[in-house]
Amino acid sequence: MDTRPSILFVDDEERVVNQLRMIFRQHYEVHTATSGAEGLAILQRTPVDVVVSDQRMPGMTGIEFLTQVCRLRPAAMRLLLTGYSDLAAIVGSVNEGEVYRFINKPWDHTEIQEIIASAVAAGKAAQVAALPSDAAVQDFMAQAAERPHVLIIDDQRSDLLAMAQVLGEDQPCLLAESVNEAIQLLSKHDVGVIVTEARVGSADMGSFLHLLKRHYPLINTVMLTRSGDADLVIRLINKAQIFRFATKPLRKSVLQLAVSAAMKQHGRFRISPELAHRHQVAEDQEASNDSQLLGSMKQSLKSLRSRITGFWKRA
Repeated sequence: MDTRPSILFVDDEERVVNQLRMIFRQHYEVHTATSGAEGLAILQRTPVDVVVSDQRMPGMTGIEFLTQVCRLRPAAMRLLLTGYSDLAAIVGSVNEGEVYRFINKPWDHTEIQEIIASAVAAGKAAQVAALPSDAAVQDFMAQAAERPHVLIIDDQRSDLLAMAQVLGEDQPCLLAESVNEAIQLLSKHDVGVIVTEARVGSADMGSFLHLLKRHYPLINTVMLTRSGDADLVIRLINKAQIFRFATKPLRKSVLQLAVSAAMKQHGRFRISPELAHRHQVAEDQEASNDSQLLGSMKQSLKSLRSRITGFWKRA
């Protein structure tokens, strides 16, 4: 019996899957398919650790395929190969297919091997944890002395207030107009979900969200996107594991559903912290070199973790 980690590569170009087989066959059990339908047929009979799919395929797109994979083999880590920046496809891959990473075409041989190894390790680490039921999450969160907050970050006060009005019907909200304000609120309050744009004023949120996910992976992020943000969004998915996206102009129901799903996942992480391994991020040198931001974040998250420990003891 082959005990090596297993990968399924799906791409309509046979040349591509053959290249990938050559790269990975020494250390992995490799399966290949040239269509989404063929890939699903393989998964029906064979569990795998990682699924890597091209986006642009005839008959079934990568998003459509990975959405079905999510239901059929939820434990498999899902990655998307893409050679173009289509915001709708990117948003769909995360919201529906729960993609772990994007891999750009043409890929770098060293980088793709590191990404696959990371995906295998993350999936294996999370397998020890049972997935809590919705009822268990609801009961657990109800026992909290302080309900986890939604932290909304936006430099436009009117947008902050509008989102707080929509989300405040179901969740307690905190409002920040800058990264510094957000860090201060994180040090004082229990936060389960962050809602933010990719940019707040002139600030790129990448380093902040990366450090947050690296040092406290239980918080989930709902990212608000605009039509021109595709390349930045891909970078943030790989860098900070964004949980859900909501495109602007916002619809009330879409925002509410995204935040509700993110808070429910936060509750699952509270019950089974090992599940958060599926959303781990590697160290980012750019973020680590920002010593001022790193120092502020570490102090803030130290305070947050101490409150979470109290939460667990009470629950």
